[in-house]
Amino acid sequence: MLRSTLVIAGLVLLGRVTGFGREWLIALRAGASDTTDIAIVVLTFPDLMVNLLLSGGLAAALVPAFKRLKDGADTALLLQASRLVGGLFLLLAMVLFALAPQMLGVLAPGLPAATLAPHGGAFRLMTVALPLAALSGVVVALLNANGRFAIGAAGTLVFNLAVISCLLIADADDTVLAIAVGVAGGCLLRLLMQASELRHDWAAPVRRENLIDRSLVRHFFGSFSFITILVALPPLARAISSLEEAGALSLFNYAYKLIELPMGVVIGSISTVLLPRLAADVADGTRDLVQANLAVGMRAVLCISTGIAIPAAVFSDTLVQLAFFRASFGSGQIEALSVLAAIGFVSLPFQGLLTIYGSAFAASGHTRPLVVTAAIMLAAVAALAPIARSLLGLPGVMAAYAGVYALGAVLLSWQAEKRFGPGTVSLALRDAPKALVLPAVIAAGIAILGDRSSDGLVARAAWAGASFAAFLASTLLLDGRLRASFARPPKESAP
Repeated sequence: MLRSTLVIAGLVLLGRVTGFGREWLIALRAGASDTTDIAIVVLTFPDLMVNLLLSGGLAAALVPAFKRLKDGADTALLLQASRLVGGLFLLLAMVLFALAPQMLGVLAPGLPAATLAPHGGAFRLMTVALPLAALSGVVVALLNANGRFAIGAAGTLVFNLAVISCLLIADADDTVLAIAVGVAGGCLLRLLMQASELRHDWAAPVRRENLIDRSLVRHFFGSFSFITILVALPPLARAISSLEEAGALSLFNYAYKLIELPMGVVIGSISTVLLPRLAADVADGTRDLVQANLAVGMRAVLCISTGIAIPAAVFSDTLVQLAFFRASFGSGQIEALSVLAAIGFVSLPFQGLLTIYGSAFAASGHTRPLVVTAAIMLAAVAALAPIARSLLGLPGVMAAYAGVYALGAVLLSWQAEKRFGPGTVSLALRDAPKALVLPAVIAAGIAILGDRSSDGLVARAAWAGASFAAFLASTLLLDGRLRASFARPPKESAP
């Protein structure tokens, strides 16, 4: 698992770095203003759909099904799923094409209609990408089921490079249109690249009826609904942020991108590799192995995300300066962005747990707890974020957004005990005072010392790195179980 995870993490890192390139180019041109608010709305709406499909929605439903099918039957399911999902998203694209002005108003309610109106054409052009992204999600599910993780992970890199290329070619006045062209072209290039990889495992489709049966449809919509609701959280929070002032939506989005980097590179990579293993264990009926592998994934994610969150929260100002150097921010916007990022990084361990739980429940076919939990989280953000904004301003929106991940992690931990057996959470947290709390205290002490004793950008970055390195070293030294799990592949079910 470690080798596959590292390969995926490297590719995802490149994808996230180029994703920062997109945001940096936007910030370089206009900082955080109503212009960047519109650009980010057009850019992040397809991101919503791409993340919906490529971060687990279709994969969580289809990977277990592909794992259960033999050669020929899996390609038959691929074709059936492509027709169904591609057709549905083509209809969705047509509806959004017709309702472009209304959708822009929903996504950025704080922006005046006169500001949004000139960009309806760019939004319509962007809708071309939706069926392409849907087909890409189906293809990646089969590739992941066959252990070909790298080509799927490289999709984000291709997509971002297409958007960046269009931004570099276009004039500053055409930023929104350039983003729309890049999104549509990037989705097409990504699909062609991923589909070409199918030739290695392609077998003539076996003619079988009802491969998309009621059980698969139920699991699909269960997993799909969970991912849909989770991915809807950032756009909802961004929309509420737009009510604050011009540029607030952009600042929230920039902070979200900083938090998303470790989520996608480390936590998402572990989840992607873990899902096929859990699906195979569920198919074999080996509940004890499901519990064991789930506990390993939870423990790894908790340790890594905590180690990242501590220095990232303390040195958020340093991260902002490094990530958005030369950006055209106004007075006070760097400080505001640093506060937002610090609040968001605190939620990183809880976001990691939700990602792992999503894979585990989807692999077991028990998706109802996912949907209920995600719906509660969405309702909580919708109810709490406006109140928090009225009391604390933009930081209140981020605090509400981050807080619901803690709520979701608690709810799914309770459900995991019921689904995967008593002791699942305690197995993941065994020896936590020594293996997790003590390294966290050491890392926090180093970070606080560095924060108080350093002023320069390089020095603060070095202290942040020292804090993370101290956490990682002490964790591996004190946690023999985690060290052993990285040194060997996940437990296999008996033949």
